[in-house]
Amino acid sequence: MQPAYVLHRWPYQEHSLIVELFSAEQGRVRVVARGARRSKKGQAALLQPFRLLQVEWRGRSDLKTLTSVDTGEYVANLAGDYLYCGFYINELLQRLMPEHAAIPALFNDYQHTIDLLRQGLPMEPVLRKFEWRLLCHLELEFDWQHEVEQGEPMVADGVYYFRPGEGFARVWHGREPTPHFSGADIARMADFALQDPQLLNQFKFVMRRALGAYLGNKPLRSRELFQGKPAPGNSGITLESNAGTASADDQTTDTNSKE
Repeated sequence: MQPAYVLHRWPYQEHSLIVELFSAEQGRVRVVARGARRSKKGQAALLQPFRLLQVEWRGRSDLKTLTSVDTGEYVANLAGDYLYCGFYINELLQRLMPEHAAIPALFNDYQHTIDLLRQGLPMEPVLRKFEWRLLCHLELEFDWQHEVEQGEPMVADGVYYFRPGEGFARVWHGREPTPHFSGADIARMADFALQDPQLLNQFKFVMRRALGAYLGNKPLRSRELFQGKPAPGNSGITLESNAGTASADDQTTDTNSKE
């Protein structure tokens, strides 16, 4: 048995499920849970997102067969906006993390992030930290201390702009892409000193552009879910992908959303 989380699941044949798992030992893996939908008290009830599971599977093909699943003590589900945040980080993993790439430290950061969301901590700093840690674990990070053109250290009174996939470059003529960032603010962002709402918005912009370089043009469905979320008290979300229903797989955000 090994620890894992459900990233997403969808119906397969009449009574089964295909489940995408994020495991500590083997990374992102797809398994088929045969007969899981026959009973509401069977595997389908256990195979829920944001819950630490102990799982076992077999098979040599890319689609494994789930042979065992268990869960520990009960933990509260994510709710409200925190649920959408969970869908968002799950989708980032689905889109950016290669299959079968074992990154135990990323698994630990994911588990810690889910725990922080479950505790009801302010969402945006939690999400921004996870986004940066994800880039680091996938070796897609950029330098917060040196500008990209000459490799010179950034200075507090300098003005810079962000180049997706590269890092920060010096603003020389004022015609460079906006927004522009002071070296002092970049240093504060590097230290995650994000108590200032304006600085938090700047960090959010940088992370969105940084992730966008690797996500491509396909929108993140989790942002669309957040934008179209129902009134409080009705999550309106089902995990499985059925026609006409929103799902964790039907997971890009406007400036007012958390992601």
